[in-house]
Amino acid sequence: MIRWLHTDRLWTREKLKQGGYFVLSYLLSIITPMFFVAWSLNCFIFAMLIAGFSSQSTICRAVAALWLVVYVVTIVTTLMEFVWKFTTSLESR
Repeated sequence: MIRWLHTDRLWTREKLKQGGYFVLSYLLSIITPMFFVAWSLNCFIFAMLIAGFSSQSTICRAVAALWLVVYVVTIVTTLMEFVWKFTTSLESR
C-alpha cells in the first residue's frame, strides 16, 4: 500500500512537471468541488437572509441583520488575509 502511494505521488509529480492537459484536469478536479460547495453555501445564506428580511417578526429581521453583518465581516477578513499573504509572497521573491 505504501509503495503504491509512493509510486502514485511520483507519477503525479512527473505529470505535473510535463505540464499540458494533466495539469488543467488536476486543478479542475480540486477547484470544481470547492466552487460548488461555496456556491451552494452562499445560495443557502442568501435564501435565509431573504426569508429573514421578508418576515414580519422583528426578531427574525434582527437575526437576519446580525447574520448579514457576520457574513460580511467574515468575507472581508478572508479577503484581507488573502491579499496580505499574496503581497507578502510577492515581496519575498
